[in-house]
Amino acid sequence: MKRQLLTVMAIVLTAVVSMGQVLNIGGHRTPMDTLNSFWLCSIPQSLFGNDYTAQVTFGDEISELTIDSTAVASGEEFTFEGIEGGKQYIVTAQMGDSLYTGYITFTWLPIVEIFDTTAISKVYSYATIYVNEPDSALAEPMSAKIKTRGYATNQGSKHKRNYRIKFINDEDSTKMNRRFFGLRNDNSWILDAGQMDFLRVRNRVSTDLWLDMARRPWYSDTLPNARNGSRGEMVEVMINGEYRGIYNMCEPIDRKQLKLKRYDTENEEFHGMLWATYTRTRTVMMSEPARLYTWKTTWDGFEAKYPDYDEIGALNWDVLSNAVHFVNREDNAPSKKVFYDSIGYYFDIPVMQDYFIFIVALQALDNDCKNIYYACRDMAEHPRLTMVPWDLDICLGANFSPSVNYPDMIKPERGTEWIAHVPMVDMWNNREYHEAVNERYKELRKTWLDTDSLVNRYRAAIDELENSGAASREENRWSRDFDLNGHKLDISEEMDYVEDWIRRHMAYIDEHVFIPIPEFIPGDVNGDGEVNIADVNALIDIILGGTADDATMQRADVNGDGEINIADVNATMDIILG
Repeated sequence: MKRQLLTVMAIVLTAVVSMGQVLNIGGHRTPMDTLNSFWLCSIPQSLFGNDYTAQVTFGDEISELTIDSTAVASGEEFTFEGIEGGKQYIVTAQMGDSLYTGYITFTWLPIVEIFDTTAISKVYSYATIYVNEPDSALAEPMSAKIKTRGYATNQGSKHKRNYRIKFINDEDSTKMNRRFFGLRNDNSWILDAGQMDFLRVRNRVSTDLWLDMARRPWYSDTLPNARNGSRGEMVEVMINGEYRGIYNMCEPIDRKQLKLKRYDTENEEFHGMLWATYTRTRTVMMSEPARLYTWKTTWDGFEAKYPDYDEIGALNWDVLSNAVHFVNREDNAPSKKVFYDSIGYYFDIPVMQDYFIFIVALQALDNDCKNIYYACRDMAEHPRLTMVPWDLDICLGANFSPSVNYPDMIKPERGTEWIAHVPMVDMWNNREYHEAVNERYKELRKTWLDTDSLVNRYRAAIDELENSGAASREENRWSRDFDLNGHKLDISEEMDYVEDWIRRHMAYIDEHVFIPIPEFIPGDVNGDGEVNIADVNALIDIILGGTADDATMQRADVNGDGEINIADVNATMDIILG
C-alpha cells in the first residue's frame, strides 16, 4: 500500500511541476491560470493602495520574463506600482518554445491550488494541494484525497463543483491534520462552490450570522468550545492550472465541531450521534415517519453521519427515531399537552427557537426540514437533539435554481406558511412559546438582526470580493455558464437586490410574523370557540346592519383589511372548508 501511494504521489508531483508554471513574488507562490494566461498572487491586504517592491523568482521552465516591458531576471526586485484589486501588470514569458503573453494581478484572498492527474469524481482520488495564505510564507505541497460532494450540485454536467478534501501523510496515507486561517487543526475540509448563488457568499455569510446570533448547544456550559456551525474563509481556487473562481473553504459539521462523545470501540457502545437531512420528506418534516430499517445508513431523507458505519460496522437510530415518533404520538392531539410538556426532553428548545427565527429572517427556503444536522452529545447521558443549519444558498430572495422563477415564492412579503417542520410549527402555535420566541426576536433585532447590521454584513463580504478583484474574476469565469442557466453573473447587482429584499422583508416580519397570537380564533365571529356556518350567519347580520359589541366587530374582520364585507364571508368559508 505504501509503495502504491508513493507511486501515485510521484505522478501527481510531476503534474505539479509541468502544470504549475509558478512565479514567486515576495515569497508568495504566484500560480498561472492556463485558460486566460494570468498569474495570481495573494499578498496582505495592507499592501493594497501602495507600491509593492518585491523579489521575483522563477524556475527553469521560464527562460525570459518581462513585466510592464521591463526585463526581470530570477532573483531581481521589481516595483509593482499602485497595487489594486483587478489591476493588471502585463507579462511576457518564454516557456520552452512558447511565448506566453498575459498579466500578473493581486488578491488578498487565499489561493487554493489543486493538482490531480485524474478527473475528480465522487470517489476519492489522490491530489497535491497548496494553500497560499496572504500573510504566510511560501506554501508547501500537501498530500490529500479529494472528491466532489453534494446532491443537486453534483449531478449531470454541472461545472463549478463542491469538493471534500482529506489531507494525508505522504508515507502511509494516514490522516494529517492541517490548520488554515486560524481555524481548527484537522484533516477534513470542504470547498463550497456557491454554484447556483448569484451573490456567491450567501452560505458563508449566513452561517457566520448563525454562529453569532444562535445560542450554543444545551451542553455548552461544560463544553464551551462546542460549535453548532461551520467556520470558513472565502478563497480563490485553481485546479490543474485552471482558475475556478471563488469558494468558501470551511470546516465540516462533525463530531469534533459539536464535541460529541466518541463511540466506545472497546465496549461497542454508542454515545455521541449525528444525523443530516438531505431531502424533503414526511419523515424529515416529522409529520408521518416512514418505516425505519435499522441496518440502513439512511432513513427516508435522514443520513447517519456519526459514528461512521464503514468504520464500526454498526448503526443506532434510537435517539432520532424516538424523537420523530414522539412528535407523532396520538395522545398529543387535540390539546397537545404531552407534546408541549415533554418536547424539551427531545429537542434543544433555545436552539430550536433561534433556528426558527433565523430561517424566517433569511427566508431560508431549503433549511426548514432539509439541510439540518441533528446532534446528540451522548445518548447515555441524555437523548436531547440540537439543530445545526447547513448549505444556506437558498435564502434572501434566492430561487431554488437559476432555471426556476416563482416570484411569489421568494418575495420579501411572505410569512411562515412555507415552514413544514412539525416541532417548530406546533411549538410556534403555542401561546406561551410564541411569546418567548417574539421576545427573543426583539432582542436579536437590536443586535445581529438589526436591518442595517444585516445589510452591512453582506455588503462587507461583497466589498471584500470586489476590492480584491475576485468578484470580476468570478464573473469573467462563470457568467452565462450552464450552472447559471445562461444568466449573467453580476455580483454587485445581486447585492443591490439583496439589500432591498432585506429591508422589505424585515419590515414585513416585524408587522406580520413576530406579533402576539390573537386572543380569538380567526373566523370565530360569534366567539363560541368554533368556526362554522353560525359564524357566516353572524357576519351576514353585521354586514346587513346588525349591531355587535367591539370584540365581535374585531373578530368579524376575518381577513384583517380593516373592513367588514363579503370578503370576510369568503375568508370564513375558506377556513371552514380547510
